[in-house]
Amino acid sequence: MLSIKIDPKVKHGAQKVADELGFSLSAIINASLKNLMREKTVTYSLLEPSPMLKKAIESARRDRAKGKSYGPFSNVQDLMKSLRS
Repeated sequence: MLSIKIDPKVKHGAQKVADELGFSLSAIINASLKNLMREKTVTYSLLEPSPMLKKAIESARRDRAKGKSYGPFSNVQDLMKSLRS
């Protein structure tokens, strides 16, 4: 048995995700600790970007490959003009 302090909001959110994935929170914590023992590293993954963000990133990459620049901007008006083009 392990007793740790967890922010109630974090615990509730983690419990909800664990339930959605079909795991108990205890099973996820045990798996994480076993991975820590085995790998001797702590790994975090970033959240998957939303479809809208993925589209914006790809658009920016295409523009950058074409040589289009985004800033730096010296004022808000130039930034807004860039966003409209």
